[in-house]
Amino acid sequence: MFNLNNKIFTAVQNSESGEVNDQTRFHYFQQDKMIWAEYQGGEILRGFLIGKWISDCQIEFNYQHLNQQLENRLGRCVTTFSIDNGKLVGREHWQWLDTLEIGQSQIIEINSTEIL
Repeated sequence: MFNLNNKIFTAVQNSESGEVNDQTRFHYFQQDKMIWAEYQGGEILRGFLIGKWISDCQIEFNYQHLNQQLENRLGRCVTTFSIDNGKLVGREHWQWLDTLEIGQSQIIEINSTEIL
């Protein structure tokens, strides 16, 4: 199980129906198997997610955010983590709960000096 506590991620790829992008920052926290994060940037005004580790490399969580159009969006996601060039990378499979659209995205760990 990787340690996500106090890690910051940004999106490097997303499906067309997704709302996060390379301006979105995810600040993760972890306590044992429980994980949660706050996120914002780009199309997202403010978002939150909460979930748990389901294997040594996968988390599942529900997410909810308010976008620039003041729409309240929510969904669920499974993220598989690996290490690439010394950074955590998450490959995500998600689904909106309002439209039931599915998508895929990828997030990568960034240093605090990389935050815009």
